[in-house]
Amino acid sequence: MKLKALIAGLLLASSLVGCGDKGQQEKTSTENNQKLEGSMISEKSKEFTVFGVFLGKAFDGNLPVFKKASELTNVKLKGVASKNQSDEVQSFNLMVSSGKIPDIIAYELTEVLEKFGVEGGLLPLEDLIEENAPNIKKFWEENPRYKKDAVAANGHIYMIPNYNDYFKLSSTQGYYIRKDWLNKLGLEEPKTVEELHEVLKAFKEKDPNGNGKQDEVPLFLRGNVNRKLIMALADIFKAEVTWYDKGGEPAFGPVQPEYKEAMKELAKWYKEGLIDQEVFTRGLSSRDYMLSNNLGGFTNDWFASTGSYNKKLENVVPGFNFSVILPPEYKGNKQTTFARPTYMGGWGIGYKAKDPVSIVKYFDFWYSEEGRRLWNFGIEGDTYTMVDGKPQYTDKVLKNPEGKNPLAVIRESGAQYRLGMFQDAENEKQWADKEAVEAMELYVESGVIKTPMPVLKYTKEEMQELLKIEAQLRNITEEMAQIWILGIKDVDSEWDSYIKRLNDIGLKRSEEIQKKAYDRFMAQ
Repeated sequence: MKLKALIAGLLLASSLVGCGDKGQQEKTSTENNQKLEGSMISEKSKEFTVFGVFLGKAFDGNLPVFKKASELTNVKLKGVASKNQSDEVQSFNLMVSSGKIPDIIAYELTEVLEKFGVEGGLLPLEDLIEENAPNIKKFWEENPRYKKDAVAANGHIYMIPNYNDYFKLSSTQGYYIRKDWLNKLGLEEPKTVEELHEVLKAFKEKDPNGNGKQDEVPLFLRGNVNRKLIMALADIFKAEVTWYDKGGEPAFGPVQPEYKEAMKELAKWYKEGLIDQEVFTRGLSSRDYMLSNNLGGFTNDWFASTGSYNKKLENVVPGFNFSVILPPEYKGNKQTTFARPTYMGGWGIGYKAKDPVSIVKYFDFWYSEEGRRLWNFGIEGDTYTMVDGKPQYTDKVLKNPEGKNPLAVIRESGAQYRLGMFQDAENEKQWADKEAVEAMELYVESGVIKTPMPVLKYTKEEMQELLKIEAQLRNITEEMAQIWILGIKDVDSEWDSYIKRLNDIGLKRSEEIQKKAYDRFMAQ
């Protein structure tokens, strides 16, 4: 994310949004109060404009899922984001700077979306929801933690989050090891980090791939940004690279003693050749390359995709067995910090919208049983069928004749386009590989997933100040972590000056802001 572009968008939002025509916003037509059958919102067809970009694709209201929703509700959505603009941040900033604010705005960066609302760019939704959204109300009553995620720092609700089914499926990624290599070398599955060190050393020195060369890469990782790589490495030693909940207080991971210790240990492992010597440059292709060429021994990666390699490579690498293990214990700690957040992204109503009542009713449709099923599973008879009262994906999804992966097929229908819905855990369990599902459930049932700090909410002033500080904190911590792990500089000799640099750019002020935001969130 480019900070300048983000800040520019926020400043533009402040200068361009206004109060709108309150009379028009509150005006409710007679037909909005009529009792209509099923999910129908209006007797006459209505169309609303929407900004949305997800995975580089602008929202398309002609996708099957949204056409079906239109049939059921009589509400159509028309995307306004350019199909030639794949960068969501840039596209959002262009939309704001143009002053052409659509009826609905969906955005991944909910802190920015909420700030836009605080400045007048989005309508407060709490009263609209109270009067017109029984499904959302019920959902929040049954899940009060999720409602807290929707409330901004000033107490208003500006956006409906796109929720993950966190409490049923909190896992995201975990540790995988070549169990066929363990068997070949007569080694046990490592239960502690100390045992893992000895296993990785054996992988490097004892030729488990059997080609007569010492070309094995004991520990490899996949990632396109340094933070992801550093996070996976630090997780081995139970250190955090971002803010986390430390006994009821927000703490900045990269200044904690365990982080310093992790950097020292990782530098040793790198020097010993246990960590991929190109870990920071190999990129997203690392996993495919390492496994397909029978070189990689151990990693931390996504369950849903990593669990499929045993099938993919069973005829390529004889005896290939790359399977999940629980996080190795370190100093009594068995947990991993990798957990999905309770939500990612959300949508709200632009201040210029002429019929917010119909829009919030449309939002509410997606929290009905029919709406949730449509967004999660797609079109009945095409991507799913009902079996014993539950949706089940069809062979078009699970055994696609064109060889497409299940998630790609699902998303082609428009299902699971990130807006402001609720993602049921059941859909991921159905399309993910059986081994992946078992791995996810193993982590959840074993209680090894550390509960992440909630996504905090900030006032307008706090956000402006925090953005500048956090960007600098991230740059320095990632720069120094890479320098330390690669052995360019020594951790002990550089630590004091590193802490001073962080304090000089505002770490203490950042801690104060985070504490206020944390206390506000917990007090709800």
